[in-house]
Amino acid sequence: MTQPDWWYDDLRQVGLDFEDAAEVATYDIRQNGSAAADRALLQRLGVTGETAMADIGCGTGLMACEAARLARSVRAIDVSSAMLASARQRAAQLGLTNIVFERAGFLSFAGSGDLDLITSKNALHHLPDLWKAVALTRMRDALRPGGRIYIADVAFNTSPDALPLAVEGWIGWMGRETGYSRQEVAGHVRDEFSTFGWVIARMITEAGFRLLQETHDGVYATWLAEAVS
Repeated sequence: MTQPDWWYDDLRQVGLDFEDAAEVATYDIRQNGSAAADRALLQRLGVTGETAMADIGCGTGLMACEAARLARSVRAIDVSSAMLASARQRAAQLGLTNIVFERAGFLSFAGSGDLDLITSKNALHHLPDLWKAVALTRMRDALRPGGRIYIADVAFNTSPDALPLAVEGWIGWMGRETGYSRQEVAGHVRDEFSTFGWVIARMITEAGFRLLQETHDGVYATWLAEAVS
């Protein structure tokens, strides 16, 4: 489908360059990625051999490959060709055949209303807020009636006045716990599009979802929501 000239290009890189081999190679370690944790999450979300799902912003395929070990079918979607190459390699090493890989983003992936679940971790913040809301409506349309989304991302659980203190605290924590430099984390806040948790919650309900669960842990948040039939 051809989009109008004002449509956002969600294939462009925002923030860190995830086409860079070094960024891909260190991604799971710096993100504290865990196949066991992802598998436990997917089980809590009720993924079974009947589930058709997509993971948007799949990165190196950690979540998507764990999903493929449980689900009927998985679509692993990312804007980075380097990340997708890493994800394909992981799937091949695990012998997974029920997973397909797509170079696309929230605004460009194909949706046909046949998915039971869409997951996305640390990816929605690559879109400005206007386009986050549009992305959520596209995810809704890609789901079966009653299908669900699970989103995890950086989202400041604070008031605008308290943002400077929250950001400085996060920069310090990231340096101690993940190895991301002050320059990298400051660049995330300045150049990417993380927002407030209460903004995301409103977007989810405005997009036609019923919010089932919302958690906040410092500047990280998760949302589980069901598409309203």
